[in-house]
Amino acid sequence: MKVNRLISLFSLSLLISSLFTSLFIAPAARAETGYRYWGYFQAASGATSWTAAMTGPSTKLKDGDVEGWTFTASSNDIPATAPMMDPDFASLCGDVSQVAGKIRVGLVVDFGGAEIAPEGETPKEFFSDCVVVAEGSTGLDVLSSALEVRSDKSGLICGIAGYPAQECGVEITMPSVNASPIAASATNESPMKSSNSLALGALAFIALVVAIVALRRRSK
Repeated sequence: MKVNRLISLFSLSLLISSLFTSLFIAPAARAETGYRYWGYFQAASGATSWTAAMTGPSTKLKDGDVEGWTFTASSNDIPATAPMMDPDFASLCGDVSQVAGKIRVGLVVDFGGAEIAPEGETPKEFFSDCVVVAEGSTGLDVLSSALEVRSDKSGLICGIAGYPAQECGVEITMPSVNASPIAASATNESPMKSSNSLALGALAFIALVVAIVALRRRSK
């Protein structure tokens, strides 16, 4: 009989410990898989913000447009980042006169941060310029006229100005810096949620004490 009470007390202790663990110990963060590639953004004449391009750089451009490229990494939960510079055509091409038969297009190329750089490579310096091309030119024409471009057979842009050196749209484990907001949200709980956790923990402790007292009384 005494052995059965000890077993019951031990089982209850394990249950309470499990409850405390689920309340106060945050689950380990899981590594998230994503892709690293050159993201393509556009801003039509007069626009003040970037729009992620839904097609490749084959659309014909107009005078006043701004093209943006950024080496980025994204996943199902983490979107691609736009170039750090806003698409300001006036600051890019304000000093360039319009020429008959040609168009002026602002070009911004952001080589990304070191946290997503391929192993052994260093991101190049940020690039921006006003590119003057023939009417009817596409985004690829603008990019190619300013910087060296490497692409695969499908037309996917793999490298710009030699960066990255070889890879092309590879799958990667997303850098931990992108996961930091998730960790922060797990630790910075609302006061109500925190107080509820403490209350549940207190109730669990009281339940354990009551169970111990009850078992001791029965043993007398």
